[in-house]
Amino acid sequence: MLIVGERINTSRKVKGEPVIENAVIKRDAEFIKDMARKQFEAGATYIDINCGTLTTGEPEALEWLTHVVMEAVDAPISFDTPNPVALDRALKAYDPAKGQPMINSITAESERYSKVLPLVLEYKAKVIALAMDDSGIQQDPDKRHAVARTLIENLTSAGVPLQDIYVDPLTFPIGTGSDVALAMFDIIRKVKAEYPGVNTIAGLSNISHGMPARKILNQAVTILAMGCGLDAGIIDPNDRYLMALIYAAEALLGKDEFCMNYITKSREGLFEGL
Repeated sequence: MLIVGERINTSRKVKGEPVIENAVIKRDAEFIKDMARKQFEAGATYIDINCGTLTTGEPEALEWLTHVVMEAVDAPISFDTPNPVALDRALKAYDPAKGQPMINSITAESERYSKVLPLVLEYKAKVIALAMDDSGIQQDPDKRHAVARTLIENLTSAGVPLQDIYVDPLTFPIGTGSDVALAMFDIIRKVKAEYPGVNTIAGLSNISHGMPARKILNQAVTILAMGCGLDAGIIDPNDRYLMALIYAAEALLGKDEFCMNYITKSREGLFEGL
């Protein structure tokens, strides 16, 4: 599974303190580099960067984060912003030798779509297609499924390869309704069946927002979603138990030939003490 490391996000707080936002404002490069390295070493495929909470200077901050993360790790970056100016500036600073960039995200909202699509095409980026349109975020899974289909059709018609599209069905907190995870799983299954070759992705930690013992819910939803065909997750790769479960699930789902990756991770000591 493709792992997008979620930790470099200014909306995240540590013990209630906006330490990541403060690090970005102060341009604390070593703090950010350490976060990037730890995620990469833990198994992140992509490093996501998000500084959307900044009231001013997001384009400059996202460009700075791009340079800092590139200096820290040899991994591609996921650019997490709805701001096309910030996105363009960061992509201009990005070295494609690090790998194909990912844009997080495009929606079916007419203004956002029209501004982000040219950047997807110009930089030949993977793109997360978030299932929302001009009507806003929809709780109704049938409406989200319809938006996802529209995005896939429009993106492929515009020239985006199907394999570069990562459909995000939206992950709602389980506290908002007992069926929200089931709805997400259903959308994943339907999209995968209708568009062979397209990818699915989810910000899985959203499921536990406002709940106690959040890691347990995050771990459970990840494995269940993988069983429905989830290809990628925006998660915390520093959760060793979660990563171990992912490697085990890949073996059980036939995505790890002869369990070689699982065996390798075991020999590397990843499962020790779990």
